[in-house]
Amino acid sequence: MEDNNMPEEDLPFQFRDWAYLPPEVVELISKKVKSITDYVRFRAVCSTWRSASLPNPSHLPPQLPWLMLPFEPRPNETDPDEKNNGIRLLYDLWEGKMRRLYLPETIDMMCCASYHGWLLLVSVKGREVFLLNPLTRDRIQLPSFTSPVKLLGHDSDSHSFDVASCFDSYYGSFGMSTMTFSVDITDPNCLITVFIRPYRVICCRVGDPCWTKVLSRRNRYLIDATYYNGQFYLLYEEAMDIIKSNKPEERIVFNFEPELKGVRMHLLDGKSGIYVVAFHPDGNVEVYQFQEQPVKLKVTDTSNIIIFSGSIARPHLAICSDDWDSLDGDSIYMEDNGLFNVDESRRPHYSIFAFDRDANEIEHIVRNPGKKQHRWPPEPALWFQPSFM
Repeated sequence: MEDNNMPEEDLPFQFRDWAYLPPEVVELISKKVKSITDYVRFRAVCSTWRSASLPNPSHLPPQLPWLMLPFEPRPNETDPDEKNNGIRLLYDLWEGKMRRLYLPETIDMMCCASYHGWLLLVSVKGREVFLLNPLTRDRIQLPSFTSPVKLLGHDSDSHSFDVASCFDSYYGSFGMSTMTFSVDITDPNCLITVFIRPYRVICCRVGDPCWTKVLSRRNRYLIDATYYNGQFYLLYEEAMDIIKSNKPEERIVFNFEPELKGVRMHLLDGKSGIYVVAFHPDGNVEVYQFQEQPVKLKVTDTSNIIIFSGSIARPHLAICSDDWDSLDGDSIYMEDNGLFNVDESRRPHYSIFAFDRDANEIEHIVRNPGKKQHRWPPEPALWFQPSFM
């Protein structure tokens, strides 16, 4: 029979307070946590655990991307009058659930692009521009879009143009942007490149007084643009220009093969270089890897490549499936309004889904997650890899 009157020092271990674990033990346990959401929960247990674990852990493996949706959360069932100002919906692919994140920094701002865990926020008229880490709430101020813009390779701002007009309500479609970093954002040499459809490629470093424009072809529609390993890649309908950041006067022009002309294409910066994703009219999706010597595109093996797309027309990032055992390669994760998503009444609806290219199968993950935001310019859905760094 159990003795309930035993001395306190002889009580079973389960009755001891976990908050008083030695700090070195707490730190060892924290390094075993692999999910970024579990790590947040771990640090929220108590002040002792929070102080014994790192606020910016380096041990976490690459995280599955989250999708920030251009939707407002549905009213809280327990409080229908709850104000949703600043509350954003994010789909956590790791845990397969929708998250509500309070981000007051996004109020009256447009979330235009994302990269490596950072969001690019722009005020409606472009007067304020900054990067936001939605997990740490860290901000990095960038030059205003109302400032004069220099031309790459020139010290004068005589070639300035009004970037802010691209974010005017009349030119809503211009505000859909993509963004890349040359190196980690904490590096003072990090070059931040932003592509504003359909004609603008601009870049800056943290602390620069203004943006610098990368010269594109006059009167030619620019489909996509990115920066990788010291070079800008500018994608047009039938060709791609490669411009060195330190020698902008030198431009390599690569014309596509006839079978690729007129095909919808986009750029991805993967682990081993630049990829070109081609969406053929018959529904086939091919991934090409770009090679410089000699300049050519070659179809690459996609068995370990996953494409995360805001929609089928706007890929954002490619990763290697070796990072996560839970995901298979040769697949596309995306959100869309009705491309593959038509219910029995033939009415399109919004959903997030995964497309297995090898099996040619579509799996719907989330349908109609919330109330569509009525914003102009409209915001895109943004994939980003959550990070404390």
